Amino acid sequence: MTSKVFFHDAKGTPQKNRLEKLRELFERAGMDKIISPGDAVAIKLHWGEPGNVGFLPVPYARTVVDAVREAGGVPFVTDTNTLYTGMRRNAPDNIRAAAQNGYSLETLGAPVIVADGIKGFDYREVPCDKAPGGMARIASGIADADAMIVLTHVKSHMLFGVGGTLKNLGMGCTTPAGKQFLHSDLKPRVDMSKCDGDALCVRRCPEKCIEMIDRPDDFPGRSRKVAFIHQDRCIGCGECTSTCPHEAIPIRWKTSSEGILFKTAEYALASVREKKGKVGYLNCLINITPDCDCCDWNEPPFVSDVGFCASLDPVAVDMASADLVANTKPVPGSKASEKDGDPWRAIYDIPYRKIFDYAEKIGLGSTDYELIKLR
Repeated sequence: MTSKVFFHDAKGTPQKNRLEKLRELFERAGMDKIISPGDAVAIKLHWGEPGNVGFLPVPYARTVVDAVREAGGVPFVTDTNTLYTGMRRNAPDNIRAAAQNGYSLETLGAPVIVADGIKGFDYREVPCDKAPGGMARIASGIADADAMIVLTHVKSHMLFGVGGTLKNLGMGCTTPAGKQFLHSDLKPRVDMSKCDGDALCVRRCPEKCIEMIDRPDDFPGRSRKVAFIHQDRCIGCGECTSTCPHEAIPIRWKTSSEGILFKTAEYALASVREKKGKVGYLNCLINITPDCDCCDWNEPPFVSDVGFCASLDPVAVDMASADLVANTKPVPGSKASEKDGDPWRAIYDIPYRKIFDYAEKIGLGSTDYELIKLR
């Protein structure tokens, strides 16, 4: 099936500026029609790690907020807590980070909500074939919303090649524990030299596969007891990693390119599984940087601003966005200019199209799209 993707270039004119173009895309793609009066509408985006100035500027989000409200919805702007150590690892600091980057009730006209709660433990379990126990952990603020607009700043990414809608959905809508599962094919282990013996991980483990044992003599410490994970019963959910305040169950990043792409596509499907016909996708192909907005720094863009894409199909909107950038000449002196060919592969040589093909295979959307250019 061919999906429609609407496109506006990045040029602004006295007759139509960029924000007006984004608003037009919202309506042409039919996003106003998927919102019913009184719907709680999550606007899922990424407000950037403080120190990074390449994230999506606030006026774009404000435009979507206004469009959602005029369609009859009750909008809120949302993201989730991170797995890595940084300013966005818990909700209070995460909201401070958002405000520091300009995202607040005052600037947006809508509240900023961290969807998975204070410490990332607020979630709903949604069926997902590749997730531990067959259930993905989707942040409750996203799962409980009646509708969702996924507003994505498209950029490169060291693990995905292309950081677009599918990453915003799959990685961005889950909890820190879910992110640990997506990032690693390895089960967690305890660094006994750092374990404080508080047993927080024991209480959070859904499989009851962690127990407190006597501290071995070669790991001296303050507590006589340390945590031990029984690998034969562990399902690799990552809950213990996100729980431990002492970093005694460290993040394990090891995975294959194909592994993280496929698992993220599965989680992306889980994040919208219960919102059939109630999700719209807007991709902003501006300030297209070599790395994720999660970094507390950013390099200059590697291609010039391309424009904006909108669709009700997450696979098609990402496929179209990737193709548009792939056919754009790299900025001279940028990272992408150092090699010939696809600018995405010049930054990180990752077979990024595999996530599109797999997402289509599992029924998330279509790689076959019709690009409708607006004027």
